[in-house]
Amino acid sequence: MRKKLFSLLLLQIFSSFFISAKENNKLIEKTKKTVEKVTKKIAEPITDPKAAFSYWFDFDPRIERGEKTNFNILPLVVSSPERGFGLGLQFAQESLLRQKDIVRIRTIQTLKNKSSYRFIYQLPPSFFKHRLFDRVGGEIEMGYENYGRFYYGIGNHTMQEDESEYIPEFFDLKIPLLYGLTPKISAGLSLNFQNWKVVEVSQSGVLKKELPSLIGKDGSRLYTTTFLLRWDSRNSKTNPSQGTFAEGKVEYSKKLLKSEADFTRSTLEMRGFHPILQKEDHIFGVRLFLDYKSGDVPFYLLPELGGIFFNRGLIEGRFRDTLSVSGNWEYRLKIFQRLHWAFFVDAGNVYSEFKTIQIKRIKITGGTGMRYYVPPGNLLLARIDGGYSSEGLQIYLTFDHPF
Repeated sequence: MRKKLFSLLLLQIFSSFFISAKENNKLIEKTKKTVEKVTKKIAEPITDPKAAFSYWFDFDPRIERGEKTNFNILPLVVSSPERGFGLGLQFAQESLLRQKDIVRIRTIQTLKNKSSYRFIYQLPPSFFKHRLFDRVGGEIEMGYENYGRFYYGIGNHTMQEDESEYIPEFFDLKIPLLYGLTPKISAGLSLNFQNWKVVEVSQSGVLKKELPSLIGKDGSRLYTTTFLLRWDSRNSKTNPSQGTFAEGKVEYSKKLLKSEADFTRSTLEMRGFHPILQKEDHIFGVRLFLDYKSGDVPFYLLPELGGIFFNRGLIEGRFRDTLSVSGNWEYRLKIFQRLHWAFFVDAGNVYSEFKTIQIKRIKITGGTGMRYYVPPGNLLLARIDGGYSSEGLQIYLTFDHPF
Protein backbone atom coordinates (compact mmCIF):
# COMPACT_ATOMS: atom_id res chain seq x y z
CA MET A 1 0.00 0.00 0.00
CA ARG A 2 2.85 2.41 0.78
CA LYS A 3 4.46 1.74 -2.60
CA LYS A 4 1.12 2.30 -4.30
CA LEU A 5 0.48 5.62 -2.58
CA PHE A 6 4.03 6.80 -3.14
CA SER A 7 4.00 6.01 -6.84
CA LEU A 8 0.73 7.90 -7.24
CA LEU A 9 2.18 10.88 -5.39
CA LEU A 10 5.20 10.97 -7.71
CA LEU A 11 2.95 10.86 -10.76
CA GLN A 12 0.74 13.58 -9.29
CA ILE A 13 3.75 15.86 -8.83
CA PHE A 14 4.99 15.24 -12.36
CA SER A 15 1.63 15.54 -14.08
CA SER A 16 0.73 18.79 -12.34
CA PHE A 17 3.49 20.53 -14.32
CA PHE A 18 2.47 19.33 -17.75
CA ILE A 19 -1.22 18.44 -18.08
CA SER A 20 -4.62 19.75 -17.11
CA ALA A 21 -6.52 18.77 -13.96
CA LYS A 22 -8.98 16.65 -15.97
CA GLU A 23 -6.20 14.73 -17.70
CA ASN A 24 -4.39 14.48 -14.38
CA ASN A 25 -7.39 12.75 -12.76
CA LYS A 26 -7.61 10.32 -15.66
CA LEU A 27 -3.91 9.56 -15.28
CA ILE A 28 -4.30 8.85 -11.55
CA GLU A 29 -7.26 6.53 -12.16
CA LYS A 30 -5.33 4.68 -14.84
CA THR A 31 -2.32 4.31 -12.54
CA LYS A 32 -4.54 3.06 -9.68
CA LYS A 33 -5.95 0.30 -11.87
CA THR A 34 -2.47 -0.66 -13.10
CA VAL A 35 -1.03 -0.84 -9.57
CA GLU A 36 -4.03 -2.87 -8.38
CA LYS A 37 -3.48 -5.38 -11.18
CA VAL A 38 0.20 -5.75 -10.29
CA THR A 39 -0.58 -6.10 -6.57
CA LYS A 40 -3.19 -8.74 -7.31
CA LYS A 41 -0.75 -10.58 -9.57
CA ILE A 42 1.92 -10.70 -6.88
CA ALA A 43 -0.47 -11.71 -4.09
CA GLU A 44 -2.53 -14.37 -5.87
CA PRO A 45 -1.68 -18.06 -5.20
CA ILE A 46 0.35 -19.89 -7.85
CA THR A 47 -1.97 -22.31 -9.69
CA ASP A 48 0.04 -22.45 -12.90
CA PRO A 49 3.78 -22.76 -12.09
CA LYS A 50 4.78 -22.36 -15.73
CA ALA A 51 2.81 -19.13 -16.12
CA ALA A 52 4.17 -17.79 -12.82
CA PHE A 53 7.73 -18.58 -13.91
CA SER A 54 7.11 -16.86 -17.25
CA TYR A 55 5.90 -13.68 -15.52
CA TRP A 56 9.11 -13.28 -13.52
CA PHE A 57 11.63 -14.36 -16.18
CA ASP A 58 10.15 -13.67 -19.64
CA PHE A 59 9.25 -10.36 -21.31
CA ASP A 60 5.55 -9.82 -22.02
CA PRO A 61 5.10 -10.00 -25.83
CA ARG A 62 2.18 -7.56 -25.59
CA ILE A 63 4.56 -4.91 -24.25
CA GLU A 64 7.02 -5.66 -27.04
CA ARG A 65 4.22 -5.18 -29.61
CA GLY A 66 3.02 -1.96 -27.98
CA GLU A 67 -0.34 -3.46 -27.00
CA LYS A 68 0.26 -2.95 -23.29
CA THR A 69 1.77 -0.09 -21.29
CA ASN A 70 5.46 -0.57 -20.53
CA PHE A 71 6.03 0.46 -16.91
CA ASN A 72 7.95 -0.57 -13.79
CA ILE A 73 7.81 0.18 -10.08
CA LEU A 74 10.94 -0.98 -8.28
CA PRO A 75 11.55 -0.83 -4.51
CA LEU A 76 15.26 -0.05 -4.32
CA VAL A 77 17.83 -1.62 -2.03
CA VAL A 78 21.17 -0.02 -2.90
CA SER A 79 24.63 -0.45 -1.48
CA SER A 80 28.09 0.77 -2.42
CA PRO A 81 31.35 1.45 -0.55
CA GLU A 82 30.96 5.20 -1.14
CA ARG A 83 27.31 5.72 -0.19
CA GLY A 84 26.62 2.83 2.16
CA PHE A 85 23.26 1.04 2.38
CA GLY A 86 20.05 2.72 1.29
CA LEU A 87 16.39 2.20 0.45
CA GLY A 88 14.23 3.91 -2.12
CA LEU A 89 11.78 3.66 -4.97
CA GLN A 90 12.11 3.97 -8.73
CA PHE A 91 9.29 4.39 -11.24
CA ALA A 92 9.45 4.29 -15.03
CA GLN A 93 6.73 4.39 -17.66
CA GLU A 94 6.69 4.53 -21.43
CA SER A 95 4.08 6.37 -23.54
CA LEU A 96 2.86 8.60 -20.72
CA LEU A 97 1.86 11.66 -22.76
CA ARG A 98 2.97 10.57 -26.25
CA GLN A 99 3.95 7.28 -27.82
CA LYS A 100 7.49 6.21 -26.85
CA ASP A 101 8.12 9.01 -24.37
CA ILE A 102 9.60 7.78 -21.06
CA VAL A 103 9.38 9.21 -17.55
CA ARG A 104 11.74 8.03 -14.79
CA ILE A 105 11.53 9.06 -11.12
CA ARG A 106 13.95 7.83 -8.45
CA THR A 107 14.30 8.57 -4.76
CA ILE A 108 16.85 7.08 -2.33
CA GLN A 109 17.51 7.53 1.39
CA THR A 110 20.65 5.96 2.91
CA LEU A 111 21.32 4.84 6.46
CA LYS A 112 23.91 7.63 6.61
CA ASN A 113 20.98 10.09 6.37
CA LYS A 114 21.90 11.07 2.79
CA SER A 115 19.39 11.48 -0.02
CA SER A 116 19.14 11.39 -3.79
CA TYR A 117 16.21 12.46 -5.99
CA ARG A 118 16.17 12.32 -9.79
CA PHE A 119 13.55 13.03 -12.45
CA ILE A 120 14.04 12.29 -16.17
CA TYR A 121 11.58 12.80 -18.99
CA GLN A 122 12.67 11.65 -22.45
CA LEU A 123 10.91 13.14 -25.46
CA PRO A 124 10.93 11.06 -28.67
CA PRO A 125 11.47 12.77 -32.08
CA SER A 126 7.74 12.50 -32.86
CA PHE A 127 6.72 14.23 -29.62
CA PHE A 128 6.01 17.67 -31.09
CA LYS A 129 3.91 16.31 -33.99
CA HIS A 130 4.91 19.07 -36.42
CA ARG A 131 6.70 18.57 -39.70
CA LEU A 132 9.30 21.19 -38.80
CA PHE A 133 10.16 19.31 -35.59
CA ASP A 134 9.48 15.70 -36.55
CA ARG A 135 13.19 14.88 -36.16
CA VAL A 136 13.65 16.76 -32.88
CA GLY A 137 13.82 14.80 -29.62
CA GLY A 138 15.05 15.79 -26.22
CA GLU A 139 15.17 15.24 -22.51
CA ILE A 140 14.54 17.03 -19.24
CA GLU A 141 16.67 15.82 -16.34
CA MET A 142 16.96 17.26 -12.85
CA GLY A 143 18.22 15.93 -9.56
CA TYR A 144 19.49 16.62 -6.05
CA GLU A 145 21.84 14.63 -3.84
CA ASN A 146 24.06 15.06 -0.80
CA TYR A 147 25.98 11.79 -0.82
CA GLY A 148 29.40 11.62 0.76
CA ARG A 149 32.35 11.54 -1.67
CA PHE A 150 36.05 10.73 -1.34
CA TYR A 151 39.22 12.62 -2.19
CA TYR A 152 42.75 11.20 -2.18
CA GLY A 153 44.61 13.98 -3.95
CA ILE A 154 45.21 14.70 -7.63
CA GLY A 155 47.21 12.36 -9.88
CA ASN A 156 47.63 8.63 -10.44
CA HIS A 157 50.01 8.00 -7.52
CA THR A 158 47.75 9.02 -4.61
CA MET A 159 47.78 6.85 -1.48
CA GLN A 160 44.91 4.98 0.19
CA GLU A 161 45.86 6.29 3.62
CA ASP A 162 45.27 9.88 2.42
CA GLU A 163 41.53 9.23 2.07
CA SER A 164 39.31 12.21 2.92
CA GLU A 165 35.53 12.27 2.90
CA TYR A 166 33.64 15.41 1.96
CA ILE A 167 29.92 16.05 1.59
CA PRO A 168 28.62 18.28 -1.20
CA GLU A 169 25.03 19.38 -1.79
CA PHE A 170 24.46 19.11 -5.50
CA PHE A 171 21.59 20.18 -7.76
CA ASP A 172 21.62 19.88 -11.53
CA LEU A 173 19.31 20.57 -14.47
CA LYS A 174 19.94 19.43 -18.07
CA ILE A 175 17.87 20.15 -21.17
CA PRO A 176 19.41 18.48 -24.22
CA LEU A 177 17.78 18.66 -27.67
CA LEU A 178 18.72 16.26 -30.48
CA TYR A 179 18.06 16.57 -34.20
CA GLY A 180 18.07 13.38 -36.26
CA LEU A 181 20.23 13.94 -39.35
CA THR A 182 19.68 10.30 -40.39
CA PRO A 183 18.07 7.33 -38.60
CA LYS A 184 21.46 6.62 -36.97
CA ILE A 185 23.14 10.03 -36.75
CA SER A 186 21.98 12.95 -34.60
CA ALA A 187 23.42 16.27 -33.46
CA GLY A 188 22.39 18.25 -30.45
CA LEU A 189 22.70 21.10 -28.00
CA SER A 190 22.30 20.88 -24.24
CA LEU A 191 21.84 23.69 -21.72
CA ASN A 192 22.99 22.72 -18.24
CA PHE A 193 22.95 24.17 -14.74
CA GLN A 194 24.81 22.84 -11.71
CA ASN A 195 25.01 24.18 -8.18
CA TRP A 196 27.62 22.67 -5.84
CA LYS A 197 28.15 23.48 -2.18
CA VAL A 198 30.69 21.69 0.01
CA VAL A 199 28.97 21.47 3.40
CA GLU A 200 31.37 19.23 5.31
CA VAL A 201 35.00 18.09 5.12
CA SER A 202 36.50 15.35 7.30
CA GLN A 203 39.37 16.24 9.59
CA SER A 204 41.40 13.21 8.48
CA GLY A 205 43.16 12.77 5.14
CA VAL A 206 44.68 15.31 2.77
CA LEU A 207 41.66 17.36 1.70
CA LYS A 208 41.59 19.60 4.77
CA LYS A 209 45.19 20.58 4.08
CA GLU A 210 44.87 20.98 0.31
CA LEU A 211 41.42 22.60 0.22
CA PRO A 212 42.58 26.26 0.45
CA SER A 213 44.54 25.85 -2.81
CA LEU A 214 41.84 23.93 -4.74
CA ILE A 215 39.42 25.41 -7.25
CA GLY A 216 35.84 25.01 -6.01
CA LYS A 217 36.65 25.06 -2.29
CA ASP A 218 33.64 27.32 -1.70
CA GLY A 219 31.35 25.46 -4.08
CA SER A 220 30.36 26.60 -7.55
CA ARG A 221 27.43 27.62 -9.68
CA LEU A 222 27.86 26.48 -13.29
CA TYR A 223 26.03 27.40 -16.48
CA THR A 224 27.35 25.24 -19.29
CA THR A 225 26.53 24.61 -22.94
CA THR A 226 27.20 21.24 -24.57
CA PHE A 227 27.44 20.43 -28.27
CA LEU A 228 27.25 16.76 -29.21
CA LEU A 229 27.30 14.44 -32.21
CA ARG A 230 25.98 10.87 -31.87
CA TRP A 231 25.90 7.66 -33.90
CA ASP A 232 23.56 4.95 -32.60
CA SER A 233 22.90 1.68 -34.42
CA ARG A 234 22.07 -0.45 -31.34
CA ASN A 235 19.05 -2.73 -31.65
CA SER A 236 17.91 -1.71 -28.15
CA LYS A 237 18.74 1.15 -25.79
CA THR A 238 17.93 -0.84 -22.64
CA ASN A 239 19.09 -4.34 -23.61
CA PRO A 240 21.39 -4.18 -26.65
CA SER A 241 22.70 -7.38 -28.22
CA GLN A 242 24.32 -5.85 -31.30
CA GLY A 243 25.18 -2.49 -32.77
CA THR A 244 27.41 0.52 -32.08
CA PHE A 245 27.04 3.71 -30.07
CA ALA A 246 29.53 6.57 -30.48
CA GLU A 247 29.24 10.07 -29.05
CA GLY A 248 31.47 13.12 -28.91
CA LYS A 249 30.73 16.09 -26.64
CA VAL A 250 32.26 19.51 -26.06
CA GLU A 251 31.05 21.41 -23.00
CA TYR A 252 31.80 25.08 -22.24
CA SER A 253 31.50 26.76 -18.87
CA LYS A 254 31.83 30.55 -18.71
CA LYS A 255 31.92 32.98 -15.80
CA LEU A 256 28.53 34.65 -15.66
CA LEU A 257 25.63 35.10 -13.24
CA LYS A 258 27.80 34.40 -10.17
CA SER A 259 29.55 31.45 -11.83
CA GLU A 260 33.21 31.22 -10.79
CA ALA A 261 34.35 28.42 -13.14
CA ASP A 262 35.62 28.88 -16.69
CA PHE A 263 36.59 25.59 -18.33
CA THR A 264 36.12 23.30 -21.32
CA ARG A 265 35.28 19.60 -21.16
CA SER A 266 35.66 17.18 -24.08
CA THR A 267 34.43 13.59 -23.95
CA LEU A 268 34.52 10.77 -26.45
CA GLU A 269 32.64 7.53 -25.83
CA MET A 270 32.33 4.41 -27.97
CA ARG A 271 30.28 1.30 -27.17
CA GLY A 272 30.02 -1.88 -29.20
CA PHE A 273 27.86 -4.99 -28.78
CA HIS A 274 28.20 -8.21 -30.72
CA PRO A 275 26.63 -11.67 -30.29
CA ILE A 276 29.14 -14.48 -29.78
CA LEU A 277 28.78 -17.31 -32.34
CA GLN A 278 25.70 -15.49 -33.68
CA LYS A 279 23.76 -16.31 -30.48
CA GLU A 280 22.08 -13.36 -28.76
CA ASP A 281 22.17 -15.23 -25.43
CA HIS A 282 25.92 -14.59 -25.35
CA ILE A 283 26.96 -10.96 -25.89
CA PHE A 284 30.37 -9.31 -25.92
CA GLY A 285 30.21 -5.62 -24.98
CA VAL A 286 32.99 -3.06 -24.94
CA ARG A 287 33.18 0.63 -24.03
CA LEU A 288 36.03 3.10 -24.46
CA PHE A 289 35.76 6.46 -22.72
CA LEU A 290 37.96 9.57 -22.77
CA ASP A 291 37.30 12.60 -20.57
CA TYR A 292 39.45 15.75 -20.71
CA LYS A 293 38.95 19.08 -18.93
CA SER A 294 41.00 22.24 -19.21
CA GLY A 295 40.72 25.58 -17.45
CA ASP A 296 39.46 26.44 -13.96
CA VAL A 297 37.93 23.07 -13.10
CA PRO A 298 36.54 22.56 -9.55
CA PHE A 299 38.28 19.60 -7.90
CA TYR A 300 35.02 17.62 -7.55
CA LEU A 301 34.45 17.82 -11.33
CA LEU A 302 37.85 16.51 -12.40
CA PRO A 303 37.73 13.21 -14.36
CA GLU A 304 37.79 10.24 -11.96
CA LEU A 305 38.30 6.49 -11.78
CA GLY A 306 36.40 4.08 -9.57
CA GLY A 307 32.79 3.50 -8.57
CA ILE A 308 29.89 1.65 -10.20
CA PHE A 309 30.76 2.56 -13.83
CA PHE A 310 34.55 2.85 -14.22
CA ASN A 311 37.17 0.50 -12.73
CA ARG A 312 34.76 -1.33 -10.47
CA GLY A 313 36.78 -2.50 -7.48
CA LEU A 314 38.18 0.96 -6.78
CA ILE A 315 36.44 3.54 -4.58
CA GLU A 316 34.74 6.30 -6.62
CA GLY A 317 37.15 9.23 -6.81
CA ARG A 318 40.14 7.02 -5.96
CA PHE A 319 42.16 8.72 -8.73
CA ARG A 320 41.44 12.06 -10.40
CA ASP A 321 43.20 14.47 -12.76
CA THR A 322 42.45 16.59 -15.83
CA LEU A 323 42.39 13.56 -18.18
CA SER A 324 40.95 10.06 -17.78
CA VAL A 325 41.17 7.19 -20.26
CA SER A 326 39.20 4.06 -19.45
CA GLY A 327 37.60 0.98 -20.94
CA ASN A 328 35.12 -1.75 -20.00
CA TRP A 329 34.91 -5.25 -21.44
CA GLU A 330 31.93 -7.46 -20.59
CA TYR A 331 30.73 -10.93 -21.48
CA ARG A 332 26.97 -10.97 -20.88
CA LEU A 333 25.25 -14.32 -20.57
CA LYS A 334 21.46 -14.34 -20.87
CA ILE A 335 20.10 -17.00 -18.49
CA PHE A 336 16.48 -15.95 -19.09
CA GLN A 337 15.06 -12.90 -20.86
CA ARG A 338 15.01 -10.96 -17.60
CA LEU A 339 17.96 -12.58 -15.82
CA HIS A 340 21.51 -11.98 -17.11
CA TRP A 341 24.99 -12.67 -15.78
CA ALA A 342 28.16 -10.76 -16.65
CA PHE A 343 31.93 -11.16 -16.33
CA PHE A 344 33.91 -7.96 -16.76
CA VAL A 345 37.36 -6.44 -16.94
CA ASP A 346 37.81 -2.67 -16.48
CA ALA A 347 40.98 -0.74 -17.18
CA GLY A 348 42.00 2.90 -17.07
CA ASN A 349 44.03 5.67 -15.49
CA VAL A 350 44.14 9.42 -15.04
CA TYR A 351 46.81 11.80 -16.37
CA SER A 352 47.68 15.48 -16.31
CA GLU A 353 48.09 15.75 -20.11
CA PHE A 354 47.89 13.56 -23.22
CA LYS A 355 51.68 13.45 -23.51
CA THR A 356 51.93 11.79 -20.08
CA ILE A 357 49.83 8.75 -21.07
CA GLN A 358 51.70 5.50 -20.42
CA ILE A 359 50.11 2.11 -21.06
CA LYS A 360 52.28 0.43 -18.42
CA ARG A 361 50.59 2.54 -15.73
CA ILE A 362 47.12 1.31 -16.61
CA LYS A 363 45.05 0.14 -13.63
CA ILE A 364 43.10 -3.09 -14.18
CA THR A 365 40.13 -4.37 -12.19
CA GLY A 366 37.68 -7.20 -12.82
CA GLY A 367 34.74 -9.11 -11.47
CA THR A 368 31.31 -10.58 -12.10
CA GLY A 369 27.70 -9.73 -11.43
CA MET A 370 24.00 -10.38 -12.00
CA ARG A 371 21.46 -8.17 -13.80
CA TYR A 372 17.68 -8.56 -13.63
CA TYR A 373 14.96 -6.67 -15.54
CA VAL A 374 12.13 -6.05 -13.08
CA PRO A 375 8.63 -7.06 -14.30
CA PRO A 376 6.10 -6.24 -15.60
CA GLY A 377 7.95 -4.02 -18.12
CA ASN A 378 11.61 -3.87 -19.18
CA LEU A 379 12.57 -0.30 -18.29
CA LEU A 380 14.32 -0.90 -14.96
CA LEU A 381 17.30 -3.12 -14.24
CA ALA A 382 18.62 -4.25 -10.84
CA ARG A 383 22.36 -4.96 -10.80
CA ILE A 384 24.74 -6.65 -8.34
CA ASP A 385 28.44 -6.43 -9.21
CA GLY A 386 31.49 -7.59 -7.33
CA GLY A 387 34.62 -5.77 -8.48
CA TYR A 388 38.14 -6.72 -7.42
CA SER A 389 41.30 -4.61 -7.53
CA SER A 390 44.68 -4.61 -5.84
CA GLU A 391 42.99 -2.62 -3.05
CA GLY A 392 40.36 -5.27 -2.33
CA LEU A 393 36.83 -6.40 -3.21
CA GLN A 394 33.94 -3.97 -3.56
CA ILE A 395 30.26 -4.99 -3.79
CA TYR A 396 27.76 -2.78 -5.63
CA LEU A 397 24.00 -3.20 -5.39
CA THR A 398 22.61 -0.70 -7.87
CA PHE A 399 20.55 -0.32 -11.07
CA ASP A 400 21.04 0.04 -14.85
CA HIS A 401 23.78 -1.49 -16.98
CA PRO A 402 27.22 0.15 -16.52
CA PHE A 403 27.05 0.95 -20.26
